[in-house]
Amino acid sequence: MKKYYLSSFLMAMMAMMCVTVFTACGGDDDLQNSIPSGDGGSSATGSTEYFEPCLDFGSSIDHVKQYMSGSVWQLAEESNEYALLYYNDKTTATVNYMFFSNKMHMVSVTYIGYSVSKADGFKAEIEKRYGITMKKQTDTSDTSLYAYSGEATINGLTVAILMPCYEQAINIIYGLPD
Repeated sequence: MKKYYLSSFLMAMMAMMCVTVFTACGGDDDLQNSIPSGDGGSSATGSTEYFEPCLDFGSSIDHVKQYMSGSVWQLAEESNEYALLYYNDKTTATVNYMFFSNKMHMVSVTYIGYSVSKADGFKAEIEKRYGITMKKQTDTSDTSLYAYSGEATINGLTVAILMPCYEQAINIIYGLPD
């Protein structure tokens, strides 16, 4: 059941990532290797910075907007009651919050223009923050080169974390398992 869930979870997030990538990428000339810190939720991972999105699962759209306010992230016009898409003009990263029944259920942070060589820094930061070990998935059914996955307890809830790595993008997905 877990393998089926992770496959379904990955496929849903791949569709969301495609929309995010094509919406957020301006041009290849703007690719950068560092994400500026937007608030206290960012920390350095080598030459990149990890951004910790709002992980208050079950929270409202207004709560997420409050969390993101005052940071370097801007809310995209395409956002609606099902998804809030944030971007940063100075980076090629996006944050996408997904809502079901008006409650946050899933969030992904996509770092566009980051080669897979940067994945170890993000993986190490996730493991350190949540006290988990991310396992490398060798059986990826999508276009990722490889993916890491794990489960953590965040704010008292079990949260699945999936990190598919592509040639020029790293996506970190947090979601509540079924």
